[in-house]
Amino acid sequence: MSVITYINIARRVYKEIQTQKQFNKDFLIPYLDELEQRHHGTFQPEQRGKILKYYGLFITSFLCSSYKKLYGEKLTAEERKRATLFGILTPVGDDLFDIDKLPLADIHTITFTPQQYNATTFSAGVAKEIQTYLLEHVPHKKEYIEASKNVLEIQAETIKQTKPSITKAEMERITHTKGAVSVIIYHQCLDVAASLHMLDVLFYVGSLYQLGNDIFDLYKDVRDNIYTLVNTCDDFLAFRKMFIERVKAQNRRIMALPYREKDKKEFCIIMNTINARSMVAIDQFLRLQKKMGNKKINWWQLERKDMIVDMEKKINLLRWLKYVRMLPKWT
Repeated sequence: MSVITYINIARRVYKEIQTQKQFNKDFLIPYLDELEQRHHGTFQPEQRGKILKYYGLFITSFLCSSYKKLYGEKLTAEERKRATLFGILTPVGDDLFDIDKLPLADIHTITFTPQQYNATTFSAGVAKEIQTYLLEHVPHKKEYIEASKNVLEIQAETIKQTKPSITKAEMERITHTKGAVSVIIYHQCLDVAASLHMLDVLFYVGSLYQLGNDIFDLYKDVRDNIYTLVNTCDDFLAFRKMFIERVKAQNRRIMALPYREKDKKEFCIIMNTINARSMVAIDQFLRLQKKMGNKKINWWQLERKDMIVDMEKKINLLRWLKYVRMLPKWT
């Protein structure tokens, strides 16, 4: 596609991000304050930052608006609210497992019949309130409940990634599924439920994004002894080839969707802007492995600086732009 097309896409995404930032100023920030007062607790600074800068900004403005644009529609105010609320629920849901350590039966109740749950912690109170609202307001309740079930099940399985004995096959399944269900459930917050073809597309979109998340969370995962496909990788050249094959599979599925050719191509470009960041990081790890004699990297023996990919460096920005142009063409 032409340079003008890329510029127009960048302008549209930028405009959508600005719209979401204003929505966050008017609704999300005051609502977070209300939740803290109502449920007698506080969002940790790191958690609040993730909500405002990622879950409640990037997901809604980047993913959800792109879904609607693919369908020839615009994200409505109610859709924006529901997706933004789930943006709060995502990290809070992690706390139910990791910090509150609630029994799975309790989390099951909060997920499916939240009005019946007696919340005694801040995270549980917030999760109960938001999930109650979403179950009452999502237009396609059946699809949303199914997506919630899938998120709950894979979240419970991520505990396996704290065990050094986890197999590569198990890590692959958890990684791909976790990423897929995470992007699918945001779609099911919208007015239109995802079709079977779209669910297939989103499985690949989400799995690639989860791989990217693990790439850029390398230091945090090593610090917390969470085992991923990235920090246990033997061969980053093979990892790079695997990543490219998944990008190709994703692109083929996007272009097979029953929508306008122009809209599919633009959607493919936008989805791959995140994958382009991941490619820059994979190349950096590949260079490091070559420097170390092509031996398996033991990240637990390295320093933080070795695990960080600085995307603000001019050279990395140029590499990212190169991949932004290249990846959508790969089929």
